[in-house]
Amino acid sequence: MQITSSRIKLQPLDQSDWELFKELNQCPKIMEHLYDRLPLDQIKTVFESRTRPITEKSDGWCFSISDASTGEKLGNIGLKLTDIKERIAEVGFMLKEEAQGKGYASEALNLVAEYVFHTLKLNKIAAICSTENSGSYKLLEKVGFSRESFLPQNTSINGKLVDDYVYGLSKPVI
Repeated sequence: MQITSSRIKLQPLDQSDWELFKELNQCPKIMEHLYDRLPLDQIKTVFESRTRPITEKSDGWCFSISDASTGEKLGNIGLKLTDIKERIAEVGFMLKEEAQGKGYASEALNLVAEYVFHTLKLNKIAAICSTENSGSYKLLEKVGFSRESFLPQNTSINGKLVDDYVYGLSKPVI
């Protein structure tokens, strides 16, 4: 399975994505607003859980983001079904530093939204990000997500409680 645009390609995370996954999860600047950096053995465990084959019974979908023309791996984007009854999934994404600010993440989010609403038939995508992560929340807003709530002291990152915003993107009404 592959989801593509003219510039990027999303495909299920596999073993060839390990080096970039490890790099992203060990980069202090990238992890600054996400969650505590994990030891390598825990990063490997998380990676293995995200490379499970995607089936019709999956409750999570993890994709690598690659440049469509060069094949260069740029980052990853994933979905986790958080409310089965209401058909809501939460999205998360990470891009290597040199790929940030070039439109790859917004393109990946748009492709994932199309996949979520048209293929998976879900009703909503949610995203949670630190109030200090202006890059992420501006990106979410650019793609059409709406800020739905503020969660004070919601996440612990490096021993510090940080405030989060919750964003949502609902299925377009036809």
